[in-house]
Amino acid sequence: MKRTEKQGLSISAMTLGTVQLGLNYGINNKNGMPTETESFRILDTAYEHGVTMLDTSNDYGESEAVIGKYLRANPEKRMAICTKFRIDKESGKDVYGSLRAFATASMKKLGVDHLPIFMSHIEDDYFNYGKELAVALDELKKEGLIHSAGMSVSKKDRLEEIVDSGIFDAIQLPLNIWDNEVIRNGTVKSMADAGIAVFVRSVYLQGMFFRSEEEVRNTKFASAAPLIQALHAIAEDEGITVPELALSFIRDTEGVTSLVVGSETPEQVRQNAAMFESPSLSARTMERILSEFSNVDPFLISPWLWSSRQ
Repeated sequence: MKRTEKQGLSISAMTLGTVQLGLNYGINNKNGMPTETESFRILDTAYEHGVTMLDTSNDYGESEAVIGKYLRANPEKRMAICTKFRIDKESGKDVYGSLRAFATASMKKLGVDHLPIFMSHIEDDYFNYGKELAVALDELKKEGLIHSAGMSVSKKDRLEEIVDSGIFDAIQLPLNIWDNEVIRNGTVKSMADAGIAVFVRSVYLQGMFFRSEEEVRNTKFASAAPLIQALHAIAEDEGITVPELALSFIRDTEGVTSLVVGSETPEQVRQNAAMFESPSLSARTMERILSEFSNVDPFLISPWLWSSRQ
């Protein structure tokens, strides 16, 4: 699997998302949270297919603990870890102390002596504690507890401000075929040009792309029906499946370092890894996607809003 050297890390084109190892997650999740044995098989399969990076968080249930057990049992299978924190109002009175506590707790569960990427889980941490956050992250770097500082972004309306702050070595954000504005306006390429490792999640829009027109037509996702139809038409014209189209579009986007892709089973890991070795999409298809999906209903590309609409 292709790797990119960024921030002193060797980052595989596919980062394994591990929220599924600690929680029941995703609107298309059919299997629930895997057992520890099955989780180890998922991690084994990822390693065997060249994955060098795992994405987790202190609030992904048992995810960090499962990864820690796996790494202790398989010390020869080295994979770097990006884990996340979130500052609450109470702990925000001492940002450095809060972040140090998060980092050391994650390190203990993961069984590691430092965190390759330590990432804020929500952009509000930057807007609420910008200066204190920058100082705290810099101090943790000096102490050797973290290697790189990151920010996970959901709402991208102030992404440029976050990037320009100079605080973050890595940015994780949702991008996909329907949610592509920051690709069209050049922001993704600009981040990469600035030396930032760009991690992309939600390439399948939490499983939305796997739904049929019939499944969504009489639901709160009804506006997705014609978009799903268009997805299938483009995939058919390209001679590939919708999952292949969705993954390849982001994989082939200039400036993207790695795609965070979760899997419920080892077979899904194999299938996802195989797609990273598939041919590039044609330039015509890349342009067609950016053109046809340039004005998508914001509700559809904002999973944090889905539970608010009946």
